[in-house]
Amino acid sequence: MQASREKALKSKAYTIEFNKLRAGSNSFEFALDTAFFNTIEGSPIKEADAVVNLTLDKASTLLELNFQLTGSVSTTCDNCLDEFNLPLKNEFSLLMKYSEQEDFSDDEIIYITKNLLEFDLTQYLYESFLLSIPLRKVCAMSEKKCNDEVVKHLNPEESGAEEKETNNPMWDKLKGILNNN
Repeated sequence: MQASREKALKSKAYTIEFNKLRAGSNSFEFALDTAFFNTIEGSPIKEADAVVNLTLDKASTLLELNFQLTGSVSTTCDNCLDEFNLPLKNEFSLLMKYSEQEDFSDDEIIYITKNLLEFDLTQYLYESFLLSIPLRKVCAMSEKKCNDEVVKHLNPEESGAEEKETNNPMWDKLKGILNNN
């Protein structure tokens, strides 16, 4: 019972309650840390330490949400396969417009009814965090340097192995066959 109660409290931490908003600017801060990602089933993120600052501007017909993400995520270098902390910084926004019917199909505009009392941002924050991670992640993006030993094995042309290949007489015979055709 205690574990389910704690989980319910955690989800409230990422919920915006519309009845508590005042007209104009409202500010929120959300922690996207290892505990946050552990609550999301199947998350590829195991360790992270990030903060999202939200500025929510409430008007009579819409809510404008502007997010600023700063922090880091533990990831694997695509170059040398070492673990490193990748710094992240990103800004993203979302519009919530009041409508007769709810519609969550658009990525940038959500249509909500006036009867909606709260909105859970957990999934939106999770997906936005994932989109903040670049496709190619290398140690040079942080203060760490790639593991030279691994890079040497992955790029043999940098270690002189290419010269050995070009002097191999079997390769010369094969290249001759290709050139004759």
